[in-house]
Formats: sequence, structure tokens, C-alpha cells
Amino acid sequence: MNEIRATFPLWIELSGLPEFVNTKIRKEAWSVFKKIVELDCDANLEPGVLEISLQDLGFRTGLSPQIVEKCLNGLRKKKLLGCFIPDNPLEKCLIRIVIPLKTPIPGQDLKKQRSEIFPPGNDFFRYSDERIAQPQDDDILREIIDLYFNTIGLKMNFFILDELRLLRQRFPLSDIKRVFESAKRLEIKNLRWVMRQLISGIKKHGKGKRRKKKKAL
Repeated sequence: MNEIRATFPLWIELSGLPEFVNTKIRKEAWSVFKKIVELDCDANLEPGVLEISLQDLGFRTGLSPQIVEKCLNGLRKKKLLGCFIPDNPLEKCLIRIVIPLKTPIPGQDLKKQRSEIFPPGNDFFRYSDERIAQPQDDDILREIIDLYFNTIGLKMNFFILDELRLLRQRFPLSDIKRVFESAKRLEIKNLRWVMRQLISGIKKHGKGKRRKKKKAL
């Protein structure tokens, strides 16, 4: 009987990030971050957006939803994660690993320091290479930002921009426009409402076929 096995990029464990995360955020933060990476590696050929509730992530890490939420917020403040966290722990969060992932020992330096583990020729580390990063500031994102300004308001900060980038990466522009139009028609000036409507739309229309896993270093 075959069983799905979690995978995790070895370079991240050797980069000094576990100690940094547990020291600078909180002691449970590494187990949350590690589980997110494992789930992303299992679900996505290339780094993508993970959909999971606080309750489910807590169950998988042995932590309460409240602790998981604190860890996610801490990881987001350190710019290791981009995420949208709904108020209800049963609803899906949207989470992605920031690329390039900033670690105490950068990926390129680690290759040189640990050449016995990472021999020359293996020049790709998942999350460390900007070549696979999703477009961050393209025309589509700017259009989404305009939708936000015209519908929700003119307030903008790092966290709002990051949530808009999540929208750009996860949903078709046509769906994003449709939900913003609904918010404007209903006079709802709340980005969280927009996010929740888009996430609930995934359940109605399905998530598509799962892509084949790619082995990471």
C-alpha cells in the first residue's frame, strides 16, 4: 500500500532558518512554516498558493488555531509568508512562501559551504530562485490595485498589497473583476469580503486537476 510522503527542501533546514524563526517569532513558528512548505511541495509542481484552514493546519501541527494564527502573522511580518487569514478558523486561508526566500545563510552561499551535500550542477533550490517567482508588479496586478482603490478605498500598506498579490496569483482576472463589481454594487468596502467570496467560489467551481509533484533539493 502506497502512502503520500511529505517532502521538504533540505537547503532550508540547513540555512539557519529554523532557529531564526523560533527565536524571532515564537517557538511553534517553525513547525507551522515547515508544514506549509511540505503541503506546498506535495500540491504544487512549482511554488504556489496553499489553501488550508487554521483548524486543519493546527490539527496537522498539534497546535491550536489561535497559536497557528499568531505564527502566520509573525511569519508574514518577517516577510517569509504572504497570507490571507479569515476570521473563522474553519474557513480557508490563502498562504504562499515569499520568493526569493530570505534565510540567514543564502542559498548560493550554502551551496558553496556544503558542496558535499549540494554538488556543482544542482543549481536550483525551491523558493530561493527568483526565476520561478510569479509576476509581482505587472499590468494585471496594477489593474487589481485600481479595482481595490475604486471599490474599497485609498488605504494601502504592505499587508494589503500582499493580499492583492495573492489574488493576482490565485484567481483569474475575470473572477476578481466580477467580485469587486459585486462589492461596489453592494457598497461593501471590505477587502476581506472580496477574498472570502473568491475563496468560496473555488468550492463551487472546483479546484482543477492536481499537478504532479516535483522533487526538491
